[in-house]
Amino acid sequence: MRLSETALEALKEHWAVAAIGVDELERANTIIHQRFVRQAAGKKQIGLGLAENSGEEAFLERIALAFELAAIEGLEELSRPTGENCHLPDQAVAASSRTFDIRRLLPVPKETHDRLFFVLQLSAMAYCGDRWSELRRWYREQGEALKTPSVVGAEWDHRLLYRLFDCWTLLFRNQSRGDLDRIREIVAGLRNDQNNNEARCLQNGSEAMDRMIALRLAALYNWAKGTESLATYMLQMEQDDPFGTLHKHFEAGINAATASGDARFELTLRWLHATAHIMVKDTPGSKAWAVNSHTAIA
Repeated sequence: MRLSETALEALKEHWAVAAIGVDELERANTIIHQRFVRQAAGKKQIGLGLAENSGEEAFLERIALAFELAAIEGLEELSRPTGENCHLPDQAVAASSRTFDIRRLLPVPKETHDRLFFVLQLSAMAYCGDRWSELRRWYREQGEALKTPSVVGAEWDHRLLYRLFDCWTLLFRNQSRGDLDRIREIVAGLRNDQNNNEARCLQNGSEAMDRMIALRLAALYNWAKGTESLATYMLQMEQDDPFGTLHKHFEAGINAATASGDARFELTLRWLHATAHIMVKDTPGSKAWAVNSHTAIA
């Protein structure tokens, strides 16, 4: 999918965006432009007299949420190799682009897990919104925000999250053969460590907690399998049905994350599911599968 001006214009009619109002959208565009100029030029280089106020971030978050709702409506169609609905994928691409425009100007959260999910979702929004070059620029500008947390002493479910974050920042950064090989090595290492770490993670003294953690692990394991399948296909382009394989693992991961009650994790997997399909579509040799795989995953 590619970003189109027609789809961007049509977003104004979406119920969530239209509810904001023309004046508020104009105000948001002004703030976005000012912040972008300030970040691009550097506050110390020029005196623009564009003071930020504490209410701007909450306002921009509200605007971003409206566009994100429009994007989420189309993520499922965007996650298919082909689809019956021609409108929703275009809507998802346009709304993802608009959401990225806003969220990239907001501060990255400091808390570790908030930071990881923020980076993953922002990256997926850029990829789904056909904003690859801007995402690469944002990555170059970040320092600690992209740092993978240490797994030393981390709980098993946290360790899985940290290593998968590492895999996906590699995917978003470059997708070189070395990066793709590294991703497969990371997932293989997690598979080797599973037996030594899983049992301890499920001994919480609470049946409810153990069930929640088990579901979270199921989501993480399926995410890992989907990530490994994606890297393998992009390296070898020999997988029988890359779209069907991705759908199987990501849908299982999404269902497990939903059952665990972790809405943030579920939403992140939905964004990454769509991103993974786009990455496969953009890989040479994948177009035949995009034609023949629809029945298997509908």
